Amino acid sequence: MSERMIIRIKGLAQVAVVGIIHLLIISFLNLKKGAWEEVGGLQIALTYCAPVFLLYATCMRSLKTKKIRYNLVWLLTSLLPSAAILFKIKEITGAEPSEPVFIEFHFEQGYWELMFFFPIIYSVIQLLLWASMWFMILSKE
Repeated sequence: MSERMIIRIKGLAQVAVVGIIHLLIISFLNLKKGAWEEVGGLQIALTYCAPVFLLYATCMRSLKTKKIRYNLVWLLTSLLPSAAILFKIKEITGAEPSEPVFIEFHFEQGYWELMFFFPIIYSVIQLLLWASMWFMILSKE
C-alpha cells in the first residue's frame, strides 16, 4: 500500500476512536432522553457532518507531519475540551435554577445541546486547531 493510503486509514481509525469515546461519554452521562425517539439517522448525520469532516482534516494534517507531538496535540485537543463541554451540558441539563428568573427555558434533556450547541462549539474548536497547527508547521519550516 502507498504511504498516502496508510495515512488515510490511520486518520479514519483515529477519528473513529475519538467518535466512539464521545459516544461512550454521552451514553455514560445519559444525555440522550426525551425527543431522541423522533430524531432520524439522517438528521444526526447532517448535524455532525461538518464537525467530523473538520476532525478528519485536522487529523490528516497532524499525521502528514509524521511527528508524534502533533498527533498527540490533535488527540488531546479533540478529546479534552469536548469532554469538558459534555460534562458541562450534563450539569446544565440536570440543574434546577437556584433562584427565580424572569425567563426560564425548558429544553428536552440533551436534545438541543447535542444537536445544536455541541456541533457548533466542536467545529469552532477544530477550526482553531487547524489554524494553530498551520502556524506551528509554518513556524518550523
